[in-house]
Amino acid sequence: MTGVTMTGNSLHMLRSILPRWRNNSTFLYRTLVNDAAALQLKPSRGRKPKAIITSTTSAEHAIPKDILEHFQTAEGMDASVLKHFPSSILRKSSLNTERFYIANRATAERIADIIAHDLPPDRPLLEINPGPGLLTKELLKRNITNLRLYETESAFEARLRSSFQLPHDALQIGDFNGLWRLSYLDGQDNGRRVLKLLAGIPQRKWPDEVAFRLFSIVGTIKFLRYLMNSITHQSEFYLLGRYEMFLAMSPLLYAQIAATKDGGYKLYRGCTVVFQVYFEHELLGKIPRKHLLPWYTAGSTKKVRTLHQKLIEDGAEEWCLVKIVPRQNLHEHLLPDNFGLFASFVTQHYISRRNRIIPSLEHWIPHCGARLILNANYTRKRTTKKGTAPAVCLPSQLPKSMPLSSNDYPTNMNIYTEFGELTPMQALTLFNEFINWSEFHQSPFMQAVESQKHKQRLMRTLDEDDPVEEATEPVKKRSDS
Repeated sequence: MTGVTMTGNSLHMLRSILPRWRNNSTFLYRTLVNDAAALQLKPSRGRKPKAIITSTTSAEHAIPKDILEHFQTAEGMDASVLKHFPSSILRKSSLNTERFYIANRATAERIADIIAHDLPPDRPLLEINPGPGLLTKELLKRNITNLRLYETESAFEARLRSSFQLPHDALQIGDFNGLWRLSYLDGQDNGRRVLKLLAGIPQRKWPDEVAFRLFSIVGTIKFLRYLMNSITHQSEFYLLGRYEMFLAMSPLLYAQIAATKDGGYKLYRGCTVVFQVYFEHELLGKIPRKHLLPWYTAGSTKKVRTLHQKLIEDGAEEWCLVKIVPRQNLHEHLLPDNFGLFASFVTQHYISRRNRIIPSLEHWIPHCGARLILNANYTRKRTTKKGTAPAVCLPSQLPKSMPLSSNDYPTNMNIYTEFGELTPMQALTLFNEFINWSEFHQSPFMQAVESQKHKQRLMRTLDEDDPVEEATEPVKKRSDS
């Protein structure tokens, strides 16, 4: 062969093997098989050797090793629960996961005691993502008759219907925690995804009693933002009336919604202000994180240097069980017609916590700062003791929300006072005074809000138009001149 050189020893070996090939065909087959096996076991440069599969069942391979070991060895854990979970859920590792499931019977029992306590018989109870039904089983033991299940993963549907004698309409397959996504899609094509998913839930007026109770495990703030937007725009979920939510969430997420003004820039943001004005919250207890599936790696092993990083690391151990209820007296302190204005007021001014109040408001209404400085409600002195500084509160130190008030004036107002120094109630008080000034309705602030609404309507209209005619037009080349 051209380009191939062979030494004398190589030729001698080849001549000695050729007769054996002719006389025994099985030898050739075995030699080729053994050589192929040796090549597979030998690691190539830059590549890791493939894992050799041992004689275990396929179900065990679908379960990550750390999860399987923990459920087999940890006290109070039952590995038989894992067989009811699809491998796609067990192997999720993203920090942005929005679906979580209870995988411990004792934890399901404790949660059932909390959410079933003082529940009127006629009040519906919504369980979001029941999964294998550990919590569902405990709720039915407590004679919860008006139970509705919303499951995202269709793989659980057969087990839920066969294990529990529920009416056909009591189980609905849909992404309840992803209502924010369905609402966006409805805005693009005028669909009815949200209304279809919420069909069957009783509706009541806002000041009336709570319409229903809900339990879910949330991993991101997107679901809570959707609830805030529904109140702001008075649509979809807002039309159901008031409700009680029992939500399990990470310490970081709870710190974001329950943070005080001393919580720092990463925690105390504009959405924190809006949330605490719209909702009451109460910390009920903690849930072991490893009792929820899927798991994920919350962070690296680097040294924790900030509160934000510490809350991420704490999320790997225990999560918070929080009760959230819309404020019954919200309309008394903030008129429904002003919901959108208040959200815009907070959003624009809390882009940076260091935005100074008086220069920012004078951008909308010139020379209005003197009204705040000369107002006796803003010039009274603080009564805090000397040498005491506000401490940053961890979630365990924020058990309950403050009462709603629109008469909470910040003290010592001057041209250097920043929006980050205001509590949510002080921000609401400042907003109510701002919109009551005579120049407000002719101010650029109203024009900015209307311009933003017009842009949203225009973008929605453009998405609804048929782009076929525009696409068929010839593309005009730009002349060099």
